[in-house]
Amino acid sequence: MDRERTVLGSGLESMVREDAVERSEFKSPTKLSIGGEELQNFKDPLWGASQLQNIFLFKKLTMDELKDLYASGTFLSLVPGAHAVIEGEMSRSMYLILKGSLSVLKNDPVTGSLVTLAMLEPGANFGELSLFDDAPRSATVVALSSCLLFCLDQVPFNRFLEKWGGDTKVRFYRTCAEELAVRFRKLNTDFIQSQRLIWRYALSRDEKSTKGAKKGPLQP
Repeated sequence: MDRERTVLGSGLESMVREDAVERSEFKSPTKLSIGGEELQNFKDPLWGASQLQNIFLFKKLTMDELKDLYASGTFLSLVPGAHAVIEGEMSRSMYLILKGSLSVLKNDPVTGSLVTLAMLEPGANFGELSLFDDAPRSATVVALSSCLLFCLDQVPFNRFLEKWGGDTKVRFYRTCAEELAVRFRKLNTDFIQSQRLIWRYALSRDEKSTKGAKKGPLQP
């Protein structure tokens, strides 16, 4: 299958193709072509800035900063069945869906099968934590249809932060800290609730077992 990238900020109109290895049971994809006019519509920096503003990591950046950030990214086109990211790999990019739909899959360590976690539509984003986190990908994201994604790699993002300087960095990393705190509290809440459900289920089974023992064996 093919993955195609166009650098937004360079002014290049030619597509740079990369071979991608098919690693799933999805049907064999066909070549995806994106018309020049359609691609040009997505290259408007003001429109791109308005899309990035909806991503939590960038909510405290100014419009001028966001326009420059959008120009630092690339376009990634995916054919149906192609992977945007693969669980366990060490890629370092954030993605914003401009066109098409994708599925988020997680490997079940017990059965070895893939479990669908979510469906993503235009306007959704994924992989944003990889801009500052070096952990492997936690899930696989696969194109369900012909897709066009905005892709922001870690290296140009770091160049963007260096270019805009201290105040931009402070606002960005403060937003990261706030979001991580929210996620951590939610994890704690979810863990407590799951433990309560497990204990409730265990107690109900114990009560049923105790009642069955008191009744004794059935008489012939």
